[in-house]
Amino acid sequence: MSFLTRLLQPMQPCETAAAYLLTCLNVPFTRTHLQKELEEHPDYPSLAAIADVLGISYNVASGALNMQREQILAQTEIRTPFMAHIKSPRGGTVFSVVTRFSANAIGLYDPGSQKTETLSPEAFDALYLGTILAVEAEKSSIEKEYAKHQQEEKQKNRLSHLLLLSLPVLTLAICLLAVITTRSYAVIAPVVFTLIALSGTVVSTLLLWFEVDQYNPALKQICQAGKKVNCSAVLNSRASTLFGLSWSSIGFTYFAGMLILLLVTGIRNPVSLELLSWINMLALPYIGFSIYYQWKIARQWCLLCLLIQGLLLLQFVTALSGSFHGLLPLSEISGAAAFSTAAIFGTVFIAIQLLIPALKKAKALRKKTTELQRLKHNPQIFEALLAKQKSIEMPATDLGITLGNAKARFKLVKVCNPYCGPCAKAHPVMEALAENNEDLCLQVVFTATEDEKDIKKAPVSHLLAVDSKNDQLLTKKALDDWYNAPVKDYAAFAANYPLNGELKMQDRKIKAMREWCDAVQVAFTPTFFLCVNTAEENAKFYQLPELYTVADLNYFLAV
Repeated sequence: MSFLTRLLQPMQPCETAAAYLLTCLNVPFTRTHLQKELEEHPDYPSLAAIADVLGISYNVASGALNMQREQILAQTEIRTPFMAHIKSPRGGTVFSVVTRFSANAIGLYDPGSQKTETLSPEAFDALYLGTILAVEAEKSSIEKEYAKHQQEEKQKNRLSHLLLLSLPVLTLAICLLAVITTRSYAVIAPVVFTLIALSGTVVSTLLLWFEVDQYNPALKQICQAGKKVNCSAVLNSRASTLFGLSWSSIGFTYFAGMLILLLVTGIRNPVSLELLSWINMLALPYIGFSIYYQWKIARQWCLLCLLIQGLLLLQFVTALSGSFHGLLPLSEISGAAAFSTAAIFGTVFIAIQLLIPALKKAKALRKKTTELQRLKHNPQIFEALLAKQKSIEMPATDLGITLGNAKARFKLVKVCNPYCGPCAKAHPVMEALAENNEDLCLQVVFTATEDEKDIKKAPVSHLLAVDSKNDQLLTKKALDDWYNAPVKDYAAFAANYPLNGELKMQDRKIKAMREWCDAVQVAFTPTFFLCVNTAEENAKFYQLPELYTVADLNYFLAV
């Protein structure tokens, strides 16, 4: 996984471990969807959350077991890869992926360092906390709507990479063109000066990124590279700001302003080079201040800050070697040139002052949205909201089409229109719900009427007639063919399911469904009614709260 990917799409250890596990199992998945599913789980981060997401979203069977190392070895049916709960070398606990397990050696993937290491049994015992998650993938294991999610993720990655790499690529191209077209050693200093400005822009961008997301795993890998390296201690200290402005934003303004000015006016423009060389000289005292503060006061080093100091010094040396300070008499530098320089630096400064708060706000909003989703998926909250919804006084017994075990604990009634778009979208979700829960009964009730002019009557009559053959596989296939078809063509559908007069026998059923829908006052389709325990005396069906979709029921219909 590239540094840029980890920077743009950071994953916490729980998510990284789950992603690596799916990779080991050869299960196609997208990082974006996996992360979303895990973060929105009410028990995130936990083995329970990982197990639920693996089962619901990827069709990977799993089971949590409390076992010691010797017991795992004795159980031949437990095969690698599996997950283990271990102590983290960086403190706390993590879920690690065991890739190899034998009496002599254990292969362990650390989601923090994202590296696999081989441990002795004794070293593993010192870290292992006694719980594993055994998993088993099937040939059908794949992320739901994988092709769609993959396409969306690729487009998002292409756009973000394009935005981030366009300026560096443009700068390198201009520098290369200058070297090719100018056959003189005089071009070397301006090219080096420009490349230093580009490097400073990149490093100061990482510093700004740290302001927005200091827990980004990619940045933490840089900023915690040694015992004395701690960017957070330096960047969150009292000396990290000047008059309320962070040194990171000042540094970005300095380097990005230089780079843009050089690209706009030309990297060999003598006026620009002289102005920038004097600006560089004004920045030199910051080198001493920053190094002294890190060395004597903070007693911690910020690796990114040290890179900035090195680039400032290297820039000064380059300006001296190219004699930038005396390219032109100061009297020949026009006011227009000075104003243009100030305008570019000012524009960069204002842009960054607007952008950083917006990014922080967006990150906070995403965090709140995820927390609200997690709260929404809490079973206690769902049950409390469900109990306040409209309840059905007359159950939909013997109406429509019933799929699954009629005596199941959970029963979900879907009231739908055969030509309703949202009903069609909900159909595969309902089927997946039933596949993941053997103790769920599905019932489909239609809103058609007996009137021959009602276009809904023909397909509903046909589906009911197919169901009257008492072949659930055939009924399921007929429902799939109708609802999953991009265009609802009744003639084509009827040709695939020929009947012998059964259509004329469905009016009574259609009338009973219409009367039931009128009695319970169905206002829109699809409408879902759920009973969470059909075994209870006087079990009630409640309308699914507007806040929830049928896909959300995966979190609650646990057996």
